[in-house]
This record gives sequence, structure tokens and C-alpha cells, in this order.
Amino acid sequence: MNKGVRWWCAALLVHVGALAVAADQSIWILLRDKTDAEGRRIAWVDLGAGHTDAELNLPVSPRYIERLREMGVAVRFSSRWLNAVSARVAPEVQRRVQTADFVVATRPVRRLQRPSPPPPALFASPKLQQSRYGLAFEQLAQIAVPPLHDQGLTGAGVRVALLDNGFHYAEHAAFTSIRVVAQRDFVNDDEIVSDEADQPVTGDERSGSQNLHGAQVLSLLAGYQPDHFVGVAPDAEYILAKTELDDNLPEMPSEEDRWVAGLEWADSLGAQVVNSSLGYNRWDDGTGYSPVDLDGETALTSVAAALAVRRGIVVVVAAGNEANRDWHYITIPADADGAIAVGAVDVPGSGERLPQIASFSSRGPTADGRIKPDVVAPGSGVVVADLRRGGYVRKGGTSFAAPLVSGVCALLLQKNPEWTPAQVLEALRTTALDLGTAGPDTVYGWGQINALAASGLDEVPPEEDRLLAPFPNPARDGVVHFPVQLAERGLVELSVFDVGGRLVFAERWDLWPGSHDRPGRAPRWTPGRAVANGMYFYQLRLPSRSRLGKIALVRAP
Repeated sequence: MNKGVRWWCAALLVHVGALAVAADQSIWILLRDKTDAEGRRIAWVDLGAGHTDAELNLPVSPRYIERLREMGVAVRFSSRWLNAVSARVAPEVQRRVQTADFVVATRPVRRLQRPSPPPPALFASPKLQQSRYGLAFEQLAQIAVPPLHDQGLTGAGVRVALLDNGFHYAEHAAFTSIRVVAQRDFVNDDEIVSDEADQPVTGDERSGSQNLHGAQVLSLLAGYQPDHFVGVAPDAEYILAKTELDDNLPEMPSEEDRWVAGLEWADSLGAQVVNSSLGYNRWDDGTGYSPVDLDGETALTSVAAALAVRRGIVVVVAAGNEANRDWHYITIPADADGAIAVGAVDVPGSGERLPQIASFSSRGPTADGRIKPDVVAPGSGVVVADLRRGGYVRKGGTSFAAPLVSGVCALLLQKNPEWTPAQVLEALRTTALDLGTAGPDTVYGWGQINALAASGLDEVPPEEDRLLAPFPNPARDGVVHFPVQLAERGLVELSVFDVGGRLVFAERWDLWPGSHDRPGRAPRWTPGRAVANGMYFYQLRLPSRSRLGKIALVRAP
């Protein structure tokens, strides 16, 4: 090699090395404080975990965003909950940002990849059908959804959000009656989540698989083509957030700031259930997380998911498809505190054996020892909409187990709109079909969900209505329960009066047949601190009968 060629090669290597060193990086910028309506500064700690909902709702400081822009930062997304912004910056800009007096720290925006789907499952036995549900009958019957549909529980009035890679759904017969209330593309920054040409990030989406996975997940929830296919919650309202890139674009991995932005957007629109069928672990270049980070507090997506749960959203996350890979464990944010991590089991079909764990379904526990997954659902060989060719196709992965659980959560919230995320999770866990090792374990969690049992509608209703004595009485804590047993669905009304006859509380509940006599299920009165200790009178009413009585409040000062 002559000197000129050697010099040119050396110069090229130096140039490429300089580009690698100077490459822009996507980062989170964690901010020091917020300002409330009165102008008071609120120091931001623990990534929002220690703050009230009112403080979480405060916007990121516009003054801080403007100062960042003056420093050359182009803000991508802002997070009210984390009090942070994300941006793609050059190294010298990041160094300036780190020294700013209003910045606590910077950290990389982690990249994600959806758990790789397993190969299609093969079945020797013929698949059963039932005229109303068609090809979806087995997977819904396995988790006892049809009896709830028969009772009128189809998700009506419940708002469900999906965070996924897009939703090319409108042309398929399963979605002719879907109720979409909002949609947003956080990848290409527009309001269309289905196939488009010439997109700035994803290019021509019309022939690839972008927007297909999300639509397949959506079909398990919202699909409704009688005699062919029915989803779990066809009458729910849907919020569609396109937050992730297709797996066939490895040079452009999805990034977690879009997921956080989509979650906060769904919260702002009143989402009651959020389904996420993606996961973060290690990327091909070795960056990302490690199993020791599965503590619910390290990954910002897990922190955001836990904050969403605290704000009253049921967050359902695929556990991951990593059991046969080096990673093995659940993927982030399935480690989030309070989120429902869902593993996958097969669909036996014949009913001759119990469901078995799918070989790919990620295992627990979390790094801090919590049992995960929480529950399992059919996720191997489940039927979903075939978006390109029409009709239906079998797929596998915890990505498809999660929406079955999300749909059941919507049915439970339709029946019990006052339930908290913790109550929904408890209902799923305590009524699940225990599989594998007796008791909760890190393979099946608490077991396979049973929608009918979780709803309480599997109980034999009493022959007549009964209004039972409230408890505790005297009331020494913050809640008084008013148990009822109903032979038929009915409206229960509760009124509470002070000794002067003034009404201090009134509420009504539309309750289903069965026993509503346990905390969390019974009508209740939660007297605030403004309600003084003393004697109170109550009237509990049904159309057929009523009950009068006294309650003593004797709370400690």
C-alpha cells in the first residue's frame, strides 16, 4: 500500500472515530422543581413518586423549556409526572445542560424492542367453534368471558388505551363497530395511527408490518364480527397511541420517551385501562437494562407505569417472551409496582388437560423478590385479525395474552366502576385457576384468570334481597360498610343523617345479583375529617325494602 493510500485510510478512520465520539444522543433531562398556581416552587423528588396528583398534573416549567432551547436543546417530549423532558443532543450541548442550575441530572433514553414472537404453534386437535364467537370461542371460553357477555358486560362505558406500533384496523370486518375516541402517532407526530406513505420516520408503511401488531392486539379487545370473531370488550371506548417502531427497523429502535408520553396522554383523556404489549431489556449493541434493574424503581417506564396505577389506571403489561433466551426474566415495565404482568399459556382446546405455560413466557421474580407474572392467559395459538389478507390468523406471545386480561379488566370495571387498580388485581389473583406449583409462583403467577369468578357473578344469588347490619359499628377507622345480598340486579341507595336531621352523605349503587357483603364489594360510607364523631342515622333502600339504623363514629383524634 503506498503512502497516499495509507494516509487516506488513516484520515478516514480518524474521521469516523470522531463522528462516533461526537454522535448525538437521546437523553432525559430531569428538572429540579415545578411552580404551582400561587408561584411556590415544589422541589421534585423520587421521580414524582412522593408527590400528590395535583402536583403531578402541574406542567413542566415553560421557563425551563425555553432556557433549554436557548442552549440548543430541541425538546422531543415532556413528562409532567417525571418532571423531565427528552431530547436528542450533541455531547457539548449535554455538557452545558448538566451544569444548568435547574437540572438535577441527565440519563439516556433507553431503547426498546417488543418481545420477539415465538414460532406459530401447531395443533393436532380440531378447533371448536360456537356460532356467536366463531374462531374466538376457545380462547374466551378458557377464561370464562362468554358468561359475562350474557350478563350484558361487554366493556360499555369503560375507556381502554393501547400503546403499540400502530393500528391498521379500519379495513377489517372485525372493526366495523369499534368506538375509537382518540388516536395519536407519537413516532411520526401526527393524528393517524394506520398505514401512510412517506412518513418522516417510518417511511412507506403500506406494505410492511408497521401498524399490524397493534391492530392484532386491538382485535382481541374490540373485535366484533358475529359468527366469526368476538373480542373481550367490544363495547369499550378505545384510545390508540402509536409509540413504537416496527421490529424490522433495527437501525431505528423505539425509545421509551414515546411510551411515557403516550401513557400521560392516555391519562389526560380519562383512560381507565392501559394495555402495553412491549418490553425493554438489552439491545443488540449491549446497551439497555440488566436483570438487576427489574426493581420497579430504575426504569423510567416502570416508574411512570406505577404512577399511572397510583392515579387510578389499571396498567396491563406483557411479561415478555424471553424464557428461552439468555435474559429469561420478565421485561420492563412488567416489574412496575401495581401493574398487572401477564404470562402466556396454551389453548388445550379439547379440555382433556389443564393449560400449560408457553415455553417462551418470561419468568419472574423481580430483582427485589416480588412474584411476577401476576397472572396468565391464553397466548399460544390465539386467534387474531389478519390485517393484510382479511380473515383471521393464529399468533403467539405474551403480547396477545395481555389484551385478553385488559379486556377482562374492562368488564370488571363496567360492573364495579368504583374499583381501584388494586381491587381489580386482587379480584384476578384470588379467583385465578392455580396452575403449576401450588400457590403463587414465578411461572404462572397466581394462575390463569377466570373472568366470571373475578366478577363475583358465579355465586348463586340468594332467594330474596337482604339488607344487613353495617360494620364496623362503632366505626373507629375511616370506612363503614353496608352489606347487601340481592336476588336480582337492583339500585341500592344509602343516606346518612346527623342527629339534627341534616343529610351528610347520599350515594347509590347499581349492583348485580349476589352477595355484596365484603369490604371492597359492599356499599360504603367514608366520612371525612370534617364529619365529627358522634351518633348518625342511616337509611339503606332497595325498591323492595329498606333498613333504618344508627352508626357511632368514635375515631381517635
